[in-house]
Amino acid sequence: MLHYFKFCSEVPAPAPARGAYHKRQPGKGWPEECPPMRAANSFGWDLLCPSDLEFSRHEGSWRLDTPVTLESDWDYAAAADGAGVPLTQENAWFWEQDQMLPHVITPEVYPEIENQVKVSTLLFMRTESDELLYFCDIPNLSRPFKVLSALVDTDWYPASYPWHCVLELDPSAEKIRIARGDPLCRVFTVRREHYRAHEMSFDDFGSYFERSQQWLREYGREGDAESLDITGTYGKQQQLSRFSVDS
Repeated sequence: MLHYFKFCSEVPAPAPARGAYHKRQPGKGWPEECPPMRAANSFGWDLLCPSDLEFSRHEGSWRLDTPVTLESDWDYAAAADGAGVPLTQENAWFWEQDQMLPHVITPEVYPEIENQVKVSTLLFMRTESDELLYFCDIPNLSRPFKVLSALVDTDWYPASYPWHCVLELDPSAEKIRIARGDPLCRVFTVRREHYRAHEMSFDDFGSYFERSQQWLREYGREGDAESLDITGTYGKQQQLSRFSVDS
């Protein structure tokens, strides 16, 4: 289970992912009509952009044109007997040349990451024991930026700040805008397990292949001279995972 807490009340909650993200013109064969692609599109939760973001390039470098520092609507006191004050959080920030914290970036590395920007989700998040949180891009959605994938140990690491995702901006673009409420990145939980791959024996493969031929004989409809038509059958039998957000 994904547990979250908003930095402030105006931050949008995670939203269940959707099977399609485009309003298409009439026609058949759009990519998201493919059941496995729709399943990938709808697997997980979308973290929504908490504020309008506009980036522009000036003399080869990116700039955030919409910097915002948000204030928590709850107070924190560093000491038990101290006065509580709201926390603050920037909406986005870039790596810095020759930075030392939170980790060192040396001069030969900076050119490789100068198009990257860290965007705060303004959400604190944790998972159950032995559950990790996978951050990634929205599947099959073409945008002028991509989300760098990350697998975070949210079951034992209690970050003292809202989680962020890292975007890599398209260096050929001059301006990039992400509106508040747009899907920013995708998250889903995965188990900390030993995942194995094992080659089938010849007999195992024989059983598998015979099962595939039996499935075609049972569900296939006459197509052309060389194939059977299984349009719609996979989608009808597909068992999708479900994602929700409790109110």
